[in-house]
Amino acid sequence: MADNEPSGFWSYTHRDNDLDDGRILRLAEAIGNEYEIITGDELKVFVDSKAIAWGDAWRVKIDSAIFGITFLIPVMTPRFFLSQECRKEVITFAGHAASLGLEDLLLPIHYVNVPKLTDDPSGDEVMSLLAQRQWVDWRDLRLESEQSPAYRKAIHELAVRLSGIVEAAMTIDRPIMGQASEDDEPGFIEVMASAEEALPRWTKAVEELGRATVQISSEMEWATEQISQSDSRGGGFAGRLAVSRQLKERLMAPVDEISLLGSQYSAELIQVDPAVLQVIRTVADGGLSEDDFQAAQDFFTSIKELCKSVEVAMPQIESFREGVHGAARSSKELRPVLNDLQVSLQKVIDGETIIAEWGRLIDELSEGLGGEN
Repeated sequence: MADNEPSGFWSYTHRDNDLDDGRILRLAEAIGNEYEIITGDELKVFVDSKAIAWGDAWRVKIDSAIFGITFLIPVMTPRFFLSQECRKEVITFAGHAASLGLEDLLLPIHYVNVPKLTDDPSGDEVMSLLAQRQWVDWRDLRLESEQSPAYRKAIHELAVRLSGIVEAAMTIDRPIMGQASEDDEPGFIEVMASAEEALPRWTKAVEELGRATVQISSEMEWATEQISQSDSRGGGFAGRLAVSRQLKERLMAPVDEISLLGSQYSAELIQVDPAVLQVIRTVADGGLSEDDFQAAQDFFTSIKELCKSVEVAMPQIESFREGVHGAARSSKELRPVLNDLQVSLQKVIDGETIIAEWGRLIDELSEGLGGEN
């Protein structure tokens, strides 16, 4: 792939494409073709996130200076927001794009109606990220014939929009940390100070989340035992319902705690993500004083310690979330509180995506510098 060749990565679920008779992939092809017709340049479209070519091209593009002509096009449906892989792609791309001042390169398509996306996206970090973008509304167009004038015109308009974004991206001066700007954005020292202050909070949040999940697991084990005892006494479903109501009350406090921790944890990580990526890029570019370089190395060491803490905690949290999902389906009484718990745990899992990306980039930087952090 040529360095100056625009590329687009389609983030979608294969199941959605299958259910819509392959129209999502045909849409990608049609937009790529229309882009080439109106510009004379090829828009390389990657559509299979499971293929080796996707992963290789994704990493090369997202890590390099040619990121400015790379799009991520999320095809938003209810199932999209349930896909952990799709969520990771959005979170990772959004941080890199923001760190380069290129937010327009995240171009969502609202393909099937997602009510929360327009009503109240604030409870879902990925929805919030995408709702802030100028997404393309395809909810009615997907019901049109692919050969209809309305559909073809919409394809053309989207290709024109992409070409305009490419032209604009080529002229944007990339932010360089440490240089003064009209917006008075924080420099290297300010970002480092802010991130260093936040690191203990993130580590503490991971530890407290672990304790809270243990408490909730204990409460659910208590309920299982109570149900068993009730069944042995012939309590039937009325007895089970009574236990469910007690469990709901016992879960409210720890679920509220996880909800607060999860919201603070993920929101802060998403907010600081572009700045941390910029710190990593600044170190990679060189030109720092010896003191600043050493400060960055110490900071990276702290980040790697955080990565280890998250790596240890995350399998338990993901497994716990799956268990909660199953329990929520079995009891209407418990469903509201357990649904709140699932949302909160998802925020924690989303935060792990950001921290893991920092760790990956720091490892690669360390290898490039010939040492280890």
